[in-house]
Amino acid sequence: MPTAKYTKPPVRLLLIFVLMIGMGCEVIQSSNQDRLIARAENHYLYLSDIEAYFEPFNSEEDSLIKVRSYINDWARQKLMYEKSLINLSPEKISELNEMVSDYENMLFSNAYREFVLKSTMDSVLKIDYIQDFYEANKLNFRLKEAVYKVRYISIPLNNVDSREITKRFKRFQDQDMMFIDSLSFQLSNYFLSDSIWINENQIRDQLYFLTERQKDRFLKSPNYYEVKDSLALYLLQLVDRLDRGNVVPLSYARKTIENIIFNKRKIEFLKSFDNDILQDAIKTKKFETY
Repeated sequence: MPTAKYTKPPVRLLLIFVLMIGMGCEVIQSSNQDRLIARAENHYLYLSDIEAYFEPFNSEEDSLIKVRSYINDWARQKLMYEKSLINLSPEKISELNEMVSDYENMLFSNAYREFVLKSTMDSVLKIDYIQDFYEANKLNFRLKEAVYKVRYISIPLNNVDSREITKRFKRFQDQDMMFIDSLSFQLSNYFLSDSIWINENQIRDQLYFLTERQKDRFLKSPNYYEVKDSLALYLLQLVDRLDRGNVVPLSYARKTIENIIFNKRKIEFLKSFDNDILQDAIKTKKFETY
């Protein structure tokens, strides 16, 4: 008889099962209610708190260990906190509370700055602005390595449509691309995005089936190329290439330009944003000095 394959149960059901075993059935009365799981002084841990923390478990034994460990860690932290409030001096507690408040303010302030900055960048990083920046600075964007536009497919040797696919791949008009895409389930592998510039390392990763000699021959000049091994027929087309020293194509440089614009605007933004917040509060009477 075949061995049944273990399927991970839903986290909530497994947690209820684990907690009933580990803490007693009276703790959990209904899976539809948020139940109290543990108390440490005046702190309370509920089933929903544990649910939010855990991903599906690999086994019931694994879940029992992890849930119990989580509950004990939670209790230790809460009990230690309560002990610190009793045993630390008022001065130290005041100092720590001030540090916590400062840190909280810093976290919220930084998160808000990032939120506003990204919101403004959505309007700045439009294609027209990127195009203008590229045209004004294109002579500063020079390729440090050759880049290529390629497409390829690999066809199993026993594929009955290989002749038609080859013809369509060579011609590669819109209807041919749609035809090949419709048969993609028959292909061992394929890359048809021949408008994208990629470098030699990316090509090496994509065309792993080529020897170094075959790769060098394929990348020498735009042309059709095919190779065959014991598994498949590989059809390749070098659509275009740009050598080192040429101006970087916009599509290839776009991410770099976006980062340049973003970092430049970020510096300008941070210089003025905090002061703008203050000045706006003064104008709207939300901040006053006496």
